[in-house]
Amino acid sequence: MPLITLTSNFGSGAQKIAKKVSEQLKIEFFDDAKLQEKAIAMGLSRKDLEGFDEKAPRLFDRLFTNKPEMYLDLLGAVVLDIASKGEGVIVGHGAQAFLKDFNCALHVMVTAPEATRVKMLMQEQNIDETAARMVIDKLDKRFKEFVQYAFNRDWNDFTGYDLVINLEKMGPDLAVRLIVELAQSNEIKACSLNALEEMQQSSLKRRVEAAILRNNIASAFLHFIVDVSGGGKVHLRGWAYDDDEINKAIAVVKNVKGVTEVTSDIFVRPSISD
Repeated sequence: MPLITLTSNFGSGAQKIAKKVSEQLKIEFFDDAKLQEKAIAMGLSRKDLEGFDEKAPRLFDRLFTNKPEMYLDLLGAVVLDIASKGEGVIVGHGAQAFLKDFNCALHVMVTAPEATRVKMLMQEQNIDETAARMVIDKLDKRFKEFVQYAFNRDWNDFTGYDLVINLEKMGPDLAVRLIVELAQSNEIKACSLNALEEMQQSSLKRRVEAAILRNNIASAFLHFIVDVSGGGKVHLRGWAYDDDEINKAIAVVKNVKGVTEVTSDIFVRPSISD
């Protein structure tokens, strides 16, 4: 059951490589459209998913009412839910960073020098060199900002990947073959049930946190800690400003798909005058 994340520089042809890998391994391929379908199946609304792509907060906060944290929780919930099934090919969207502690996944970076990517994009899109270079520079910059904002890391830091492929030397066919062979190795296929359950719990936790943000329980989010255990059990602990805030938070969490039970150790914060 291989789970593969594939990150790339724009214009490297990684989508085609990922698609071929998924076909050869007979596992599901998750691009933008599939991620949205998965999110909707998890109970997230289409309104929540407006602008569901890799954008730095200054570009998507208008869509999420200045709540980029909710965007990241929704995105993380989808990626972690896919991981909990133990197989699939996820392209981009910071999947490698969301799953950096998930040893069951194979993290692949596909890269190529800018000059090579410019040539590939010129051929693919039938545009001139100037236009191709502008598109690549713009989208490279956007993804760099996304990774820096969301995960506080340099997207060119290759230490978080298990395999880095330079397409200028290897080419797409060899890249597919390398990824497939590595994904089928015993070291990559071995994955404990405990690890998969942890991914399910992490996904549910992110959905709960996103629901709290979406329902404008801003102060609660600042002071609540969300704990998730097996079977969809959620425990909230921390401080709130009043009983109404506590009751609202519990009601919101109970309505999150996958939650079976909500308990709490939430206390009303004493006022300064008390």
